[in-house]
Amino acid sequence: MPHGRPPTVRSHRRGGPRRRLALAPWLIIATVVVLLGAGITAGYAYFIKGGCSGDAVASIVVTPRIESIMQTLSNSWEKSSPNVRGTCARVKIEAKDSAEVSNALSGEWDVKTQGTPPDAWVPDSSAWVRRASVDADAERIMPDLQPSLARTPTVIAMPKEMAEAAGMTKEPLKWEQIVDKLKPAEGWKAYNHPEWGPFKVGLADPQVSTAGLLALLAISDTDDDGEVSDKEQETLLDLKRVIKLKVDNTNEILNGLKSAGAQDPAAAFKYVSAFPALEQDVLTYNLARPRVPLVAIYPTDGIAEADFPFLVLEGSWKDLQRQDVASAFMRYIRGPLGKTAFQDAGFRDGNRVAGRDLTPANGVIEKMTALPRAVLLPESVQHAAASWTAVTRPTNMLLVFDTSGSMRDTIPGTSKTRLDMTKAAAIGALSLLDDDARVGVWAFATTEQGNDHRKLLDLKALGEPSGSGTHRDALKREITALEAGGRTGLYNTAWAACQEVRANFQPGAANVVVLLTDGADDNNIAGGLSLEKLLSNLRGASADAAKRVPVVTVGLGIKADSNILRQISAATKTSTYSSPTSFDISQVVLTALFSRA
Repeated sequence: MPHGRPPTVRSHRRGGPRRRLALAPWLIIATVVVLLGAGITAGYAYFIKGGCSGDAVASIVVTPRIESIMQTLSNSWEKSSPNVRGTCARVKIEAKDSAEVSNALSGEWDVKTQGTPPDAWVPDSSAWVRRASVDADAERIMPDLQPSLARTPTVIAMPKEMAEAAGMTKEPLKWEQIVDKLKPAEGWKAYNHPEWGPFKVGLADPQVSTAGLLALLAISDTDDDGEVSDKEQETLLDLKRVIKLKVDNTNEILNGLKSAGAQDPAAAFKYVSAFPALEQDVLTYNLARPRVPLVAIYPTDGIAEADFPFLVLEGSWKDLQRQDVASAFMRYIRGPLGKTAFQDAGFRDGNRVAGRDLTPANGVIEKMTALPRAVLLPESVQHAAASWTAVTRPTNMLLVFDTSGSMRDTIPGTSKTRLDMTKAAAIGALSLLDDDARVGVWAFATTEQGNDHRKLLDLKALGEPSGSGTHRDALKREITALEAGGRTGLYNTAWAACQEVRANFQPGAANVVVLLTDGADDNNIAGGLSLEKLLSNLRGASADAAKRVPVVTVGLGIKADSNILRQISAATKTSTYSSPTSFDISQVVLTALFSRA
């Protein structure tokens, strides 16, 4: 919205008492009767509300972490009788996980599953905004104005006694140094506490957890240059080796630690050694006075912060009046009342000023000296999440490349063909996988010989010997050598690929087909599958959840039939992705390969 034209807002319960016009009761009653008799209901509403008429309601979706604060502030604002351009204003607060909204905005908003799209969104962190903004349509929805309501840094939480034993509290440490202290093979024996056993680091899933995502962004890019170097990748692998507790959200770790410590502090020390958390999590936990208190470790090489940006969305559903209401409420909660409400709940204000409880006695610090990390790039957020998925999730993946003639088309503004860009993107993404990941590769294009697809390399571990090198080396060679020509035998290939992975199913791994194509099915094979038959086959194969093989489709270019690809992926209960311009193929392929299929 054009934020340069601030709406007129008046609160009739602020600024001192108002002068009142003394009217006799009989005159008021007579006036109301006349108005009602004339049918002037709007005038009556204006009369009794004192300066506004009608009702404008802005819907605001917020992270569950601040729902109660926002609801209290909403009630307070409504009691002040806010008037936005002569209309009585209020807001409706709804809580939804930030990752869920980020995913919903990355594409066409699904009213059936998500309800009416919101006028404004307050996620935990700008990282979720950047993650959604990888999608070009979602990026256009995001406003330039994204003010922070509050802040809370990402820290490494540790039981206080363990942090002291490992020397975590003696001197400032960088992210890499923290990981180094938690990776000795002998575990806590290295710090004279063999009774605590091996190191057990916990991590909430970065695909859905703000603390997990922000910590991962910092660890995978310790120098904050937007790139993941080989050394930083090795740090990620070191972290993977000590991650023993994987959960969806930080509260699961906090509740488990509290439960274990309530019975026996020794049990708490064996439950978890360290885990990324938000500072406010540590404070809230310690204020409950548990038997095993936590201490927050603040990395010195840049603090990744949850900053709770307030975004008035610019979606196709936008309504200027509701946007004005949302903006008016935003200004209200960024005032003194809102600032105090957030600080009292354990957050810092937009300038990182602490509230009354953020003290060393509660396991945290009052004044922060480490600088916040640089402004996040959408690609960095996506790459970090994909990197973690790649190094932590057992993978059994069949890559299927469309090599039909249209893949020879040159990308406007470059000298590269669509196939060139796709091959480079796939090779780059594969570099994130460790040697235990199993990957195979097919190519598909109907040729004069009547073959829908070619099996180039079977599903094998990347580190497995192959010729004079490894299977990883062989994959790179085969992908690099792909050439385009022929028609698109999509339906037969999709079904054959699904069957191939099912035949080589690996329990506990992500068993997935990733199919990259720039067109719809136009094969010339007699007796080939119809779309209806393909979808029926895929649904039947996906009925057994224990052996489901998602077929993740990636549409390349504007000619890719997104509706058909969506149906194919949906039949296996997963998502489709698209790269209409082909300029963002690398990011789209990265997302598809490491999606939570």
